[in-house]
Amino acid sequence: MRKALIGALKLRFQFYNDLVSATNDVELGKKLDMPKHKSLAEHLWCVVGARESYARALIAGEWKGFSCSLNEFSQSICLEKISSSADDVVGAIECVSEWTIVRDELLLTLAEHEVMHEGQIIRHMYGLESDLPDSAKWA
Repeated sequence: MRKALIGALKLRFQFYNDLVSATNDVELGKKLDMPKHKSLAEHLWCVVGARESYARALIAGEWKGFSCSLNEFSQSICLEKISSSADDVVGAIECVSEWTIVRDELLLTLAEHEVMHEGQIIRHMYGLESDLPDSAKWA
C-alpha cells in the first residue's frame, strides 16, 4: 500500500509542476471575488511548506513543525520551490530505513494535503476560466 501511495504522491507532484510551468506572475496572484479565497501563490506556499515540513518529519520519524522557504511569488521561484520540495519528499522517503506507523501516518497526511489543495486549485482555475494541465487527476 505504501508503494501505491508514494506513486500517487509523485503524480500529484507532476500536476503541480505542470501547473506552475503553465502560469505566469499575474495568474499566481489572482483571486476570485469571494470571502476567504486564496490566490494560486498562497496555495503553493502551503503546498511547498507542507512538503518541506513533512520531509523533515519523515526523516525524524516525528512532526517537527511547519516552515516554508517560499517567500517570493514569481513564476520562476514558485517553479523552483515546487520542484525542490518534491525532491525533498522523495529524498526523505528514500532515506527512511524503518517505516513506522508514525511515518506511514505522516506520508498519508501529506498525500491528503496534496490532493486537498489540488481540488481547491482546480476550482480556482475553473473560476478564473484558466486552463489546467492534463496531469490534473480530479478535473
